[in-house]
Amino acid sequence: MARTPVYMPKFGMTMTEALIVEWHFKPGDQISAGDVLVTIETEKVNEDLEASVSGTLVELLYPADEEVPVGEIIAYIDAA
Repeated sequence: MARTPVYMPKFGMTMTEALIVEWHFKPGDQISAGDVLVTIETEKVNEDLEASVSGTLVELLYPADEEVPVGEIIAYIDAA
């Protein structure tokens, strides 16, 4: 299986970090591409980040309620 990283996206030009509000899955869960993986809070709005691949969520690198810099890997998915 290919291990696919999930990155903290940049939703705005001045965005440098965002808060992880809620993970919608836990490690070991099967997910499909398009599933809402995590809700992220920016300075202006909450955004849902969807999984880009289907597979098994294997690792969360940051817990909910933690600020994460843009571009950081926040999770890994073992792609099916």
